[in-house]
Amino acid sequence: MDDKITFTITRRKLTEIFMGLVALFFAGGAIASVLKYLWPPAQANNAAVEIKIANVDEVPTGSIKKFMFNGKACVLLHMPAGFRAFGSVCTHLGCIAAWKPDENLIECPCHLGKFDPNTGEVVSGPPPSPLPAIDIVVKDGAVFALNWKDPNYVKTISFYAGAA
Repeated sequence: MDDKITFTITRRKLTEIFMGLVALFFAGGAIASVLKYLWPPAQANNAAVEIKIANVDEVPTGSIKKFMFNGKACVLLHMPAGFRAFGSVCTHLGCIAAWKPDENLIECPCHLGKFDPNTGEVVSGPPPSPLPAIDIVVKDGAVFALNWKDPNYVKTISFYAGAA
């Protein structure tokens, strides 16, 4: 006997299968995003770890040094009153703010938001909140970053800036 099982797929059925797989793919991504939001990864130990930014003589008064801290762009300023460190991701739309020595301000080039170099507070422009400050310590002729002064604020910036 010649009992053969034949399996035929019409173009319409193949299109339905393909559309179902695409819908499943997007639904899986949406569900994964919701689960990641509801159960974020555990935070590492919040113990202060000193990360060397620069030697004191590398940053003369009135100048800056850019550095990365916890995966985010930051800036160390040497003001006449001492050293200050801030995250340099603008709180408006996540552009990287830059030091303007002629104006003695930190300025975001995207929408001209301006920040006070001593406090990180907004001076003018659209940013809704100040730049996040970083606790620093000067010892043994070097400047070290310790931690973010307000870690919840940095999480908010990461969300809006699209950082991981």
